[in-house]
Amino acid sequence: MNNSKYQNISSRLSIGRSELPNRIVFPAWQVNYANDDGTVSNKLQNFYTAIADGGCGLIFTGAAAVSPDSIAFDRVMRIDSDECIPGLTKLFSEISRRGSIPGIQLIHFGRQAASSVTGYDLLAPSAIPCPVMSQFDPDYKVREMSTGEIDMVRKDFIDAAARAEQAGACVVEVHVAHGYLLNEFLSPYSNHRSDQYGGNTYNRARLTIEIIEGIRARLDRIVISVRISGNEFVDGGLTPADFSKIIPLFEEAGMDLLNVSAGVYESMDRIVPPSSLGETPHINIAAELKQFTNVPVCAVGSIFSLDKAESIILSGKSDLIAMGRAQVADPGIVNKSLYKNESDIHKCTRCNECTFWTTGDPQMYCSVNPVLKRKIEVYT
Repeated sequence: MNNSKYQNISSRLSIGRSELPNRIVFPAWQVNYANDDGTVSNKLQNFYTAIADGGCGLIFTGAAAVSPDSIAFDRVMRIDSDECIPGLTKLFSEISRRGSIPGIQLIHFGRQAASSVTGYDLLAPSAIPCPVMSQFDPDYKVREMSTGEIDMVRKDFIDAAARAEQAGACVVEVHVAHGYLLNEFLSPYSNHRSDQYGGNTYNRARLTIEIIEGIRARLDRIVISVRISGNEFVDGGLTPADFSKIIPLFEEAGMDLLNVSAGVYESMDRIVPPSSLGETPHINIAAELKQFTNVPVCAVGSIFSLDKAESIILSGKSDLIAMGRAQVADPGIVNKSLYKNESDIHKCTRCNECTFWTTGDPQMYCSVNPVLKRKIEVYT
């Protein structure tokens, strides 16, 4: 549509073989709304279709676990078997029918999980416990992956991408951010290996490169997004300068979209920025990393209005804007803004009640969205 106030946000964008209807993205979010077996529940479907009804251009469902030994929560979304395909097919079809582009994020939680939940030893590039999760799980145990286990995880990601395409996803996102397994390999902070998957930059990026290449070789039509933490905000961790070498490797492997976030569990305030960090605390990270790539870049982090999103796109610092908490608070924020109903928007208060993994809640709640408030079960 041609909206004079939001000309940039409302403009279309071609990525690979997909065309986005606008520049707003819903980032993958762990909500714990799946069925007990990780398949798509009615509640999960209704959550995402509400966002599609609200006008979001690209919706990343998930994060979806690619391996059965990486189920970090009780009702985490899964894509580790063909049994997940029917529910995903219906979900992606409903998102598409509403005019949004359906995507899914693929994840292995690595050391940032709980052995008491997974039922397995946690896998990581090096046997270095997560300083956060190890304090909460009395059964916590992490061990260094063998090359055979690395081969299996690589296959799990590629197989998961194939299931996603079979189910109708237009975009798959490889999760290499927030301290999860692929981020653990990429970062010298968590990867102390001395073999071909550790040491120099290429070796630490090798597993992600192989996964991107494997997906591209098997699926020539699907758009491949890669989500990274452009700054880990921990001593010895990745900083924006490190990505001048990393991003071209991902692009050469077949990456179509770069999704720039920040932080790991030890710097959780960067994954979910509190109000004390102000507005758009990470936009300059996305802008710096944009210099290293030719593919579109998506920025995220405390962007709560289309006014702010429009100004970012106009500045050239990013090509897409991910709005998570704003769309949880009001799934209709995009259409309400584009059609001049902004006075009706339920605005996010940044209370961060939606981050259930930091509050001890069993699933995501929202203090603003009337259908997601605590103890109210509207989705059935």
